[in-house]
This record gives sequence, C-alpha cells and structure tokens, in this order.
Amino acid sequence: MSNLSSPAALFGRLRQPKKAPGVSALGAFFCACLSLALPAAADCVLGPADEIVALKDVQDGDTLLLEDGRRVRLIGVNAPELGRDGRAAQPLAQEAQEFAQLFLEDGDLELVYDRDRRDRYGRVLAHVYNHRGESLEAALLAAGLAFHVAIAPNLGLAECLAERQAEARRAGRGVWAPGTWPVLRASEVRPGDGGFVLLRGQVLEVDQNRFVWLELDGPVAVRLRRDRENGQLVRRDWQDREIEVKGWLVDRGAKYASRFPQNKRWYIAVDSEFTIEISRK
Repeated sequence: MSNLSSPAALFGRLRQPKKAPGVSALGAFFCACLSLALPAAADCVLGPADEIVALKDVQDGDTLLLEDGRRVRLIGVNAPELGRDGRAAQPLAQEAQEFAQLFLEDGDLELVYDRDRRDRYGRVLAHVYNHRGESLEAALLAAGLAFHVAIAPNLGLAECLAERQAEARRAGRGVWAPGTWPVLRASEVRPGDGGFVLLRGQVLEVDQNRFVWLELDGPVAVRLRRDRENGQLVRRDWQDREIEVKGWLVDRGAKYASRFPQNKRWYIAVDSEFTIEISRK
C-alpha cells in the first residue's frame, strides 16, 4: 500500500490547493481514500458511454444533479444518508458526498445504462464515470464509503462491484471499520425501524409461495425471488444458518401484522447472491 506522501501527491494532481501547500486532516483523509480507490475505479466498466453529461451538484454519495435538471442515482451502491428533515446524518455521509465531488470534478461525466433506466422516483439509473473513465461506484466501494447493493435487473456489474466492496471490508475501511456502521440483529427489530440496514439473523424456517421466504429469529423475513437462480440462492439449504443481508427493511405495519399473524411484519427483498451471505461471526 502507498505511504501517506504518495496519496498527498495524488490529491495534488486531482485538485490543486487554493491556499498554501499542506494537507489538512480532511485532505489527508481524501488523499488516503483516493489512493486506495483509484486503481479499483479503473475496473468495473460495462461498456462505452451512452451519454456525456455535465454535473451541477453532488446531492449525496450516490445521487447527482445534472445541469439539464435530471437526477442520477448510481447503480449498485448505497451511500450513507446525509441528515435531512431533522434526522441525523449516517456515519461517513459527508465524507461520501465530498469524495464524490472530488472524484467527479474538472470534467464532464459519462453515463452507462444497464437494463432499467429509471427508478420509481423518476431518477436516471446509470453507472457513472469521471472524465478519466474511472468508475465512481467502484471508487466509493473501494474506499469503504458505500455499500454494494444488487437490484434486478441492473446486475451487469454486480460481481465486479461486489469484489470492490470485499476489498474494503477485508481492510476495514470506511463503513467496515470496527464500530463505524451499526449492525442490526433481526431479533432486535422494533417499530420505527426501517430503511437501509446491515442485518444479521438466524434462519428458523423456510417458506415458499411465489417467493422463497427465510423466516429469521425476530419479526423479519428475507424474500428471495424464484424467477431467477440468484447464484443458486433459492436452492440453498438455509435452515438454521446465520446470515447477513444488506438492503431496505420494509415495515408492513401493525395492521398487516394483526391481519396476518403468521407472517413477519418486516422484510428485506434480495435479488442477488451479492446481497446476502453466511454471516461473519
């Protein structure tokens, strides 16, 4: 791994200081992140650019505003949320936003589409590259400033992005540093819990209808789609296994739980093997 002087030199090439020479604590943080992320960012290329666009603003680590007014949601990553509407910012949210700003400055962006081009909020879904052709998603994941999420049908780079996250996790970077990001136990889920979570639990029962449901040791189930192999997830023997899953925890509400007491009130949908794994203990 490069020493600190090498990241500082890299930082200087990407962003010329406007004040006297020297690297602040925040600058040193980004120097280190960039030195780790740039080699990885050269990977995870799906194909040639579908559009060349101009950036207006980085709204957070995974959402961009273009000069033409469109909002772009990065495919394959979920960055920590900034504080809004009275809610506190999640760990490393500001760092993820500022990292993306630095990574994308001084040039137009390249957008590469996967299969679905819009999400339910009307945002453009795209893989984003800076003017040097480097992947923002891969860089964020390599620096530990985002989580990899694989949502069908936009799975073209899922394996490559999962590898970038695995590198950061092994090194304990960013959100993977001990004590940085909370891990929620399925048995501890309570009313008010929801949104993106890193969740662990034990599979107590496996049910099937048009989905496969992994019923955990708490009021949570993990939903697997049966219309795709998901890396053999559907056929796997999950009984009594300890699992870890990344995704959005959906609360179906107290009325649902009262009407269908046999079902779990909360669930997380899984589209890919890269979203779920046997838990690290």
